Amino acid sequence: MNKIKPIYAFTTIVFLLLFCLFYLGQENKIKNTISLQSEQIAKRVSLDVSSLPLAEPLFNYAGNQQEVERYITQLNEQLDSMSARVKVKSISTVQSSEPHLYELNANYKTIYLLLSPDVSHVKYTYMIVFLLTFFNALIYRKVFSKHIENRAMYKAAPIEDVEPKLVIDLYSKSLFLDGKNDAQSQLANKPLCFYLAMIEFSNDYPDINLHLNKDVPSELLSIAEKYFHRLSVLGHTVRKRPNFSNSLEKTLSEVRAALDEILRDSPKLKAKLYPPKAHGEGSRSKLHSYGLKGLSASDYEIRGK
Repeated sequence: MNKIKPIYAFTTIVFLLLFCLFYLGQENKIKNTISLQSEQIAKRVSLDVSSLPLAEPLFNYAGNQQEVERYITQLNEQLDSMSARVKVKSISTVQSSEPHLYELNANYKTIYLLLSPDVSHVKYTYMIVFLLTFFNALIYRKVFSKHIENRAMYKAAPIEDVEPKLVIDLYSKSLFLDGKNDAQSQLANKPLCFYLAMIEFSNDYPDINLHLNKDVPSELLSIAEKYFHRLSVLGHTVRKRPNFSNSLEKTLSEVRAALDEILRDSPKLKAKLYPPKAHGEGSRSKLHSYGLKGLSASDYEIRGK
């Protein structure tokens, strides 16, 4: 029921608006038509009045009222044939207090022309108001129904949380989530370059595991060297080239510490970008890999690459 009420309100408003527009339009047109026709009739009578036997009390002339009435009848018949809105009611030398009275001056006397205007509206034209209102209601109902349907679909559609991506900025040697620049973690040259190499290596070689008790793959070391050189190109202070194979646990710990600060509220992203820790006895066994798994290009962005 609540869905129908707006349609009723809309239809009522449209009807009243259209009705007022049509009414005012007709009223203005009728007024202008009556004014124009009244002036034309006054001109016509002023030309014929000299031949009309009108009464002249000053000269004790009674006139011929029948002849005057016959003239008025003939003139009104002509006006009827033209569908005029104005008719002649009387022509005399006696002033009247009725409205629509015109004064005509002829032969040194004043003639009073009394007109009768028709101010009625053309009723059948108001059918247009009903038709336009009906069509507007149909259009509104269709649009409103579509709106309700879209709103229902919007409510029914599951809202998926948009997972942010990790930004690694070589210009500032910092890590932060996209759109959250206020929370950043800084990394030194060695852990930063090694972490970037891990990301690129894990993308290129997703099936290769990285173990602490084995040598770091030469491909990964080569990528780390590339990023280290890039830092020097960007103008960062580089004292000496680090050995990326040494102190691997310390390097990974620094990377994890930086990621802990910014990925605390993004568990899904952390599962992909956080180097796994070794747990339990024999943590240096072949079963443990610190490599990154399940990465996609939408999970991170490297700036200054």
